[in-house]
Amino acid sequence: MSPGSRVLFINNHSQRHNVTSDPHPEHSDCPEINQVGLLTQGQRRETGNLVAVRTCGVHDHDDPDNAALRARIVIR
Repeated sequence: MSPGSRVLFINNHSQRHNVTSDPHPEHSDCPEINQVGLLTQGQRRETGNLVAVRTCGVHDHDDPDNAALRARIVIR
């Protein structure tokens, strides 16, 4: 994705998810992701503008070791 873009997260799962930046529990690598926060079933929310060229790790704060709930966002 290009610098300045946002990412839309949609919770299509039956459980709530707390979307946060790596690392756990600091969430300091890409704070723009932390704007997503807690999503209940059916909710959607965008990150802030991701302006720096970097790779951002994403995880569910409430289940940080679940590999199925981890992702990477590459800004280039």
